[in-house]
Amino acid sequence: MFDIIFCILKHNICVCQPIYSNIFLMSHSAIKNNINRLLKERDWRVAQLEKKLGSTRAVTNILRGRSKNPTIDVLYSIAKAFNVEIQELIVEPTSFPSVNIPLFSDTCIKVLNEINELPKELNISHNNLLSLIKESYEYSKKLNIEQADINFIKWMISQYYG
Repeated sequence: MFDIIFCILKHNICVCQPIYSNIFLMSHSAIKNNINRLLKERDWRVAQLEKKLGSTRAVTNILRGRSKNPTIDVLYSIAKAFNVEIQELIVEPTSFPSVNIPLFSDTCIKVLNEINELPKELNISHNNLLSLIKESYEYSKKLNIEQADINFIKWMISQYYG
């Protein structure tokens, strides 16, 4: 469905940017626009964000163009302050594919129901659970079906936990 061309591994996170037939470039304007959008959504001022970051001038420098290539540490700190994934800072908002909410909801319910049938001692991590949901959702979306494919979900869970 997509190719991964950009990954960052730091602070125990892996940020992978999916692309759809166009080349991903982390642009200063995308970072600047996303910071401004997130500030507006939260009704925050730059000073409030910088205070959350520890009184650094990093945000001001990004917004004024003095820092066109902020470090991953700075981006991680900003994302953490906004409580968003780092992708939300570095990717143009139009790059995010839309979510089919009914399909996603159906996928979550079906995956959770199947997981609940497994022995409790398996102790599935939240990352693994989210990966199962994501893979099931993307499979159903690729097939352009309106409900999650329960047979695929059962098969996938059996592959990992059977």
